[in-house]
Amino acid sequence: MTRFSAFKPLLLAAALISASAQAHFVWLEPSATPGESKAYFGEWADDVRETESGYLKLLTAPRGVAADEKSVSVTRANDHLTLKGPATGDARLVTGYLNDKGVLSLYQPKSGRTETAARHALELVPTAANSNSFTLLLNGKPVPSKDVVVFGPPKWSKTFHTDKEGRVTITTPWPGQYVVEVGHLDKEAGGQWEGKPYTQTRHVSTLTFLVP
Repeated sequence: MTRFSAFKPLLLAAALISASAQAHFVWLEPSATPGESKAYFGEWADDVRETESGYLKLLTAPRGVAADEKSVSVTRANDHLTLKGPATGDARLVTGYLNDKGVLSLYQPKSGRTETAARHALELVPTAANSNSFTLLLNGKPVPSKDVVVFGPPKWSKTFHTDKEGRVTITTPWPGQYVVEVGHLDKEAGGQWEGKPYTQTRHVSTLTFLVP
């Protein structure tokens, strides 16, 4: 066996890990404790929640963001991250995963739709508190012609699209929890993450809310 052949299984395994991790997203769920939320990494519709022995450990530099834009404490558990902050306003988290190709997956989950101002780089902003109509903003600018995927009970999903002004109206047919996902690849957004350089940013934004 050649030296290259010996490394092929390792390269394949690394590629599979990267692909699987990038297929996931992070979403927030409010807990029973006021001001506390839990963040999960996986597939909401398939009840997949990664653990620290799996892909959850890939997420680094988690930072909670309060309504006043102050940092919120974040702690790690085996299958989730916990945010503890003010009991008012929507909950937000920023965390990331930098792959070996220099692409940063920047996860920006949010729980609640009461605030009508964006605080994430990529965020669905409701036109009014608890509205089903949103504007998708990237660094304050509308993002047109973007897929917006809505997951809801009973394991239902539907894809909507922002218009030329970045606006979209979704439907929520049943009571229960909904998770909305949208992604955007910025090929010109580079920098450093945890001291390591990256050349592109893959924004992944989610919004979780309850319909009574």
